[in-house]
Amino acid sequence: MTVIKISVIIPVYNAKDYLHDCIKSLLNQTLRDCEFIFVNDGSVDNSHQIIEEYQKEDQRIILINQENKGISEARNTGVNNANGQYIGFLDNDDYLKNDFLEYLYNTAIKDDLDILISKTILGRDGKFIIKENGFEKNLVFDNAFIQNSIIPNLLRVEDLFAVWNKIYKRSFINENQVRFPGNRVIEEDNIFNIQAFNKAQKVLFTNYAGYYYREVANSKSRLIIENDYFSKALEKYYLDYKKEYDLSISAAELEKLKAIRLLQRVSYLVYKCSVSITPFKTKWNYIKQMVFHKKVYELAKKYHNEALADKGLYEKIILKIILNKSQMSLFILVLSIRIGYHPKISEIIRNINNFKISKT
Repeated sequence: MTVIKISVIIPVYNAKDYLHDCIKSLLNQTLRDCEFIFVNDGSVDNSHQIIEEYQKEDQRIILINQENKGISEARNTGVNNANGQYIGFLDNDDYLKNDFLEYLYNTAIKDDLDILISKTILGRDGKFIIKENGFEKNLVFDNAFIQNSIIPNLLRVEDLFAVWNKIYKRSFINENQVRFPGNRVIEEDNIFNIQAFNKAQKVLFTNYAGYYYREVANSKSRLIIENDYFSKALEKYYLDYKKEYDLSISAAELEKLKAIRLLQRVSYLVYKCSVSITPFKTKWNYIKQMVFHKKVYELAKKYHNEALADKGLYEKIILKIILNKSQMSLFILVLSIRIGYHPKISEIIRNINNFKISKT
């Protein structure tokens, strides 16, 4: 009997425009002993028919149809039906290098890893860039390192949020009952990773990059105001991760990390709202609500030194606006971003943001 080495779980919702690239990248994988679990989460387009056509060509494709429950429950359905030694995830609008699964599997099995993390190839502004994750490569890290370095990273920044650039040992995931939270619309992958890394004993970061992440402008997950991402960021700040997921981190350190994360999230959401096609009055009101929220000001005042550590010029400007409660400065910033936005200018802004201002 053939041993299934990797189960790839693909949640699908109205993905007809991108599914062909996604599926072809799976069928062209050099690692053959795989299964590809497509969970059709109540699509109302012809996504399931597209999958069925490919299923006729390759029996490794498994199609599960369910009523719309959201990406978390779709992924959980995939995990519950997986048979591979390792589990990986692929979003329905992304695709993989042909050797992606083989490279990750061979690397993971060599050291019997619980989690293996690769780098990601981001499609953004008409070009591809490789996203680094900030950890030393090709070293097996134990639980002590995970608790001291990786868990704080997951609580503070977004670098490790994604599940799709990683593979997880299935027995480890099931033994520790790691699943996606069904009650979250965004950052459900971060909750999954906090649970997984908290229990992991052996993890490794590799220099390899083979996952192509496609940024889809009209994706439902990009609708900042409609999804009220700021309220969800506040919800995450108030969540007691220590109690909920049995973390060993101190309460004081947890509060600081969550505060830094919320302030970073506000900076990100201001930019994303500013360049959105939403009517200016609507986005302006939403941005003001975020920036001048009482809790945001309170945290900025308490943790401004920690929040500014290693941050770029843009974040420094946002934090100054928060602390000074300056609507005029915020208005000028938002208007400047909106009027000046262009993919090339966006790249320049990112470069400026990476410019570190020396301490005076």
